[in-house]
Amino acid sequence: MKLNFLVRVKNKAFWLAVIPAIALVAQAVAAVFGYTIDLTTLVGKLQAVVNAIFALLVILGIVVDPTTEGVQDSNRAMSYTEPWKDPDPGEVEGE
Repeated sequence: MKLNFLVRVKNKAFWLAVIPAIALVAQAVAAVFGYTIDLTTLVGKLQAVVNAIFALLVILGIVVDPTTEGVQDSNRAMSYTEPWKDPDPGEVEGE
């Protein structure tokens, strides 16, 4: 399985999933050593920070489609008259 991590780290959803995952791992590791930590408040605050950062980046036009070079849409995307919808697995393109 190939994953493009450089593209993933530019995605807000990636960070909103990673933050709680890291907190969960930290709690599990701490429990092994007999420590109990409650990161619920901290995780909520970190997610709020990520949301605020991405909102600012979107307003500034910095967060763009990471699958295309530069800040413009690809030629394919420019040809769309409505958002792209992947065909159902049973459908064949062009029919």
